[in-house]
Amino acid sequence: MGVIEVLAAWFVLSLTGALAPGPLSAAVIQQASKRGRLHGILPMVGHAIVELGIIGAIILSVNALTLTPITVDILMGFGGVIIILFGLLSLRDYKYDESDTSPEIKKETSTITVLEATTQGALVSIFSPYFLLWWFGAGLSFISILLADLQLNIGTVFIAGVLIYFTHISTDLIFGAFLSVSATYGSEKAQVESKAGRLNLVNIGIGLFQVALGLSFVFLALPSLLFGS
Repeated sequence: MGVIEVLAAWFVLSLTGALAPGPLSAAVIQQASKRGRLHGILPMVGHAIVELGIIGAIILSVNALTLTPITVDILMGFGGVIIILFGLLSLRDYKYDESDTSPEIKKETSTITVLEATTQGALVSIFSPYFLLWWFGAGLSFISILLADLQLNIGTVFIAGVLIYFTHISTDLIFGAFLSVSATYGSEKAQVESKAGRLNLVNIGIGLFQVALGLSFVFLALPSLLFGS
């Protein structure tokens, strides 16, 4: 596979983590509803800082390890199961929680509020079991595969790591921007109710997408796991 194809596959996989409902999405909506759409993206900045350390650690570990084909298939199958679970969670938690949405948006911004929102994103990422499960189940296995493919085309671990990182966080920032802009429409109750209906449909689509993608990974790994080839 070429560099573009590899990064495109990683982008699609990264969407399964970015689109998962959880505390980070709630933090984005909370910050945006309080201080506006630009402030709402700051929890994603904190999230990206945490992921910089995680991806760096994975790349260093992968570079020091030699993974056998059967190990890669085990990790891929397990990652597929985790992604399916994310999809089921998305389908289950399709209702938008508007209990934290305030109709009044405070426009003032200070260093303290910026640090507060960024730190909130970092903390909810570190302590979210969904976040850790995704990285253990999907991120580890697929970065291992991606790194091997990219090194063949690029020849350096550093550049491969940079491409992997920025491709991954782009999905978080895109979805975070969508949530942040959506949350600012909650200035009136009618707007909140309208937005809730749209987000319900989005979460249903997200859930179905994740389940389908997870099943495809499981089916790809299954023949090797069952028959050893």
